[in-house]
Amino acid sequence: MKVEKRWTISNMLSLSRVVLLVPVVIMILRPGSENRVAAVVIMLLAASTDFFDGLLARALNQVTDFGKILDPVADKICVITASLALVAAGDVPVWFALLVLLRDVAILIGSTVIISRRRIVVQSVWTGKLTVTFIAAYLVLATLKVGVLQQITSIFLYLSTFAVFVSFAVYVNIFRKDMMQGANT
Repeated sequence: MKVEKRWTISNMLSLSRVVLLVPVVIMILRPGSENRVAAVVIMLLAASTDFFDGLLARALNQVTDFGKILDPVADKICVITASLALVAAGDVPVWFALLVLLRDVAILIGSTVIISRRRIVVQSVWTGKLTVTFIAAYLVLATLKVGVLQQITSIFLYLSTFAVFVSFAVYVNIFRKDMMQGANT
């Protein structure tokens, strides 16, 4: 029996994104533009860990099933938590946070069903990664609250919303095909 090493450098980077949420939420909820700038700096640091965790996992031959689960779960925790903090601060509409939450919960449930039935981990797809990128850009812009960037912030709100629906449809199709394939084996 092969024992998979769980605590690789890349998995620690994924986990660090969740840890970095604590100061991000604190800074979002505190008044003052300097706190918002600090929150954005930490958000960008967290986003860089998302880039480097996958890169390091492949480069160091440390791709694990645990990492395939941890990385997207960390992304979902970060996006949902930042969205809810920005809703509490009055900077993101409630409907948007609920839309992201429902999408992510549905994807997690679908993935869990596939893992439990088929014993395989469904990897993220490019539409999901693009959606997270649009959402992250929107959340960063909403955190900054810069008047000059309000049009760009609105554009990213609509891009993110569209991407949420597209990526959800892609994941539903993947899960449907995977479940049908599992039923035929």
